[in-house]
Amino acid sequence: MSANEICHVEITSFHNELGSEDYPFEKGRYWLFTSKVCPFAHRTEIMRALTGLTDHIGLTIAGAIQTEHGWDLGGRYESVDSAASPIADINRLPGIYKLAAPDYLGRASVPVLFDTKTNTIVNNESSEIIRQFDQVATQRFEYSTLYPTDKQMLIGELINELSDKLITPIYRTGFAKDQATYQLYFEMVFTYLTKLDKRLGETGAYIAGDQLTLADVHAYPHLARFDAAYHSLYRLNKNFIRVYPNITDYMGRLGEISAFGDTLDVQAFKEGYFLAWNQPTEGYFTPAGPEVN
Repeated sequence: MSANEICHVEITSFHNELGSEDYPFEKGRYWLFTSKVCPFAHRTEIMRALTGLTDHIGLTIAGAIQTEHGWDLGGRYESVDSAASPIADINRLPGIYKLAAPDYLGRASVPVLFDTKTNTIVNNESSEIIRQFDQVATQRFEYSTLYPTDKQMLIGELINELSDKLITPIYRTGFAKDQATYQLYFEMVFTYLTKLDKRLGETGAYIAGDQLTLADVHAYPHLARFDAAYHSLYRLNKNFIRVYPNITDYMGRLGEISAFGDTLDVQAFKEGYFLAWNQPTEGYFTPAGPEVN
């Protein structure tokens, strides 16, 4: 298993449904494992906060720096939101995967939505977890869905475009092994950023229009990490996000929403990227800059 594969998990293995017959929604039964480094995990922290599930689903945020032994749950990220793991005798995330599926040989990635009643993993695909949080909250609380029926096709198209034209190319650029591959995905990233900036100048406050949607939850974590991490670490150094005025305003609007801004820790994700064992860096130090608002 290569470090490249561990960094960017494209294929996940657990796809059960929160709120289904097998996994009925119960307060305190489910637990979310995340990391401040991982933008995919960040999506789930955002949705847990937006949906009001913070009092219903527990959260352990792993230590920021991943090693070859996996995400550190024992030395977890210290904050009021990050509680000790409910499985006290397991200090590394791979142990959670082995507990849930003893024969599992895949990657022990975050996020993980864990069922403490059956000691099984409900889901480890961020896009599915955030949709399930949205669905459960819509059914049970006074909460307005971020996936309205009349916009589901548009939201799906926007999410797919974000994945294909921005998110996957970010990693393909960062882990490129030759100039041609690097150049191909480098251009894809900045072509998409130009397109997104133009779109935001036309659609209003958010990617799909005037209403916050799941597309924004997909977009924010990677855009928020761009200037401080991807620009230098992945050599995506043509432009900073701040040169795109509409994206900059958009990120400012999202950052003022506590579920977005308060779940972002720039210093933690910088340390996680630059000191991790599975990134294209020597892992000796964290850059002092750039300054990021």
